[in-house]
Amino acid sequence: MEIDTAYEGREHSFIKHRLLESYLEKLLLIKGVTGTRELTYVDCFAGPWGDESEDLRATSIAISLNILKKVREALAAQHKYVTMRAIYVEKTKRSFERLKAYLDTNCPNSIQAFPIHGDYAEKVNELLELCGTSFTFFFIDPKKWTPVAIPKLSPLLKRDNSEFVVTFMYDFFNRALGQETMREQVCSLLGPLTDAELNELCSPDAKKREQAVVRKYREALKTEMSRDPRRRSRSYHTTVLDKDKDRTKYHLVYLTGHSKGIVEFARLSEHVEIIQRKVRFDAKQAKSGQSDMFGIDETVIREMEAADIEDVKRYWMSRLRTTESVYTEDDLADMLEDTDWLVSDFEEAFMALQSESKVENVDARKKRSKHPVHFDKAERLRRRV
Repeated sequence: MEIDTAYEGREHSFIKHRLLESYLEKLLLIKGVTGTRELTYVDCFAGPWGDESEDLRATSIAISLNILKKVREALAAQHKYVTMRAIYVEKTKRSFERLKAYLDTNCPNSIQAFPIHGDYAEKVNELLELCGTSFTFFFIDPKKWTPVAIPKLSPLLKRDNSEFVVTFMYDFFNRALGQETMREQVCSLLGPLTDAELNELCSPDAKKREQAVVRKYREALKTEMSRDPRRRSRSYHTTVLDKDKDRTKYHLVYLTGHSKGIVEFARLSEHVEIIQRKVRFDAKQAKSGQSDMFGIDETVIREMEAADIEDVKRYWMSRLRTTESVYTEDDLADMLEDTDWLVSDFEEAFMALQSESKVENVDARKKRSKHPVHFDKAERLRRRV
């Protein structure tokens, strides 16, 4: 796997764009196949940033247009004709001029593209009017954390028929968390905080602090979302690490009203971890001035800290009963949201419990070497006596 040279110096964007590309294509295809007639993609911080090439291939602009064109053609081949719309918002004048020039000459004829010059929070009425009643995917990817505070996002979050990926610049937020002068901004992102709650979030344990902050932010976002009362708001996140340091650069927070969306986003997040390992491996090799003749082994365990399998096994045992219970994608989504673990963590732990004769998949004709539970087929599981 080679990383495009256009990403040099901002390899973390490569990771983010691969996740965006993979999920956006799958999401729009599913929506189109199931009968949605209008699909809209919105980039609230379009840029272009970093990539000075004319084709802007290493930007969310070019990537999203390519995906929209690809999906529309795939749907048309199935005689499903969908209106595709792309809205790009950019505040900086120079970047907006590049954006507009690129759209004028590169936007496929089958895609309706609308560039908007300004701050997305100030242009929200124009933006929402362009979205109309279509299904809309919002990509909200700022360089700072303050633009994704709840009051700014609120008009978008309250829109029905929408999904979101929000970049939460945790590294920058973490530096501001304990500063009294930043208290108001911190609360605008996490919601109202008592002194006791803020002290708890400022835990000296860096891992616990990060987990608590991200979970608090996700809960604040979900609370603000307007959804059909029959379908609750859901969220998940994936972590992008600094390529040179063992710390988080940002989290990509995903918001939806569908359990399947959580499952698919979690699976794709797992797939892009191999890219993250590649980026960090190359950075370490370059820094040391050495090269590994064998390169990175893509079959080794992921670099990001995996869940403790014993913890996952205990979690499974706490959920399962001795009587048979049906487990669906709704249940898997609940588990993913509840723990922030990965699908493979649950699969690995279930297989370990099977080997210990502690659990059973009643609907599996034989023991499977992988994917021990087909949640999409509503299989029956139980804890053995």
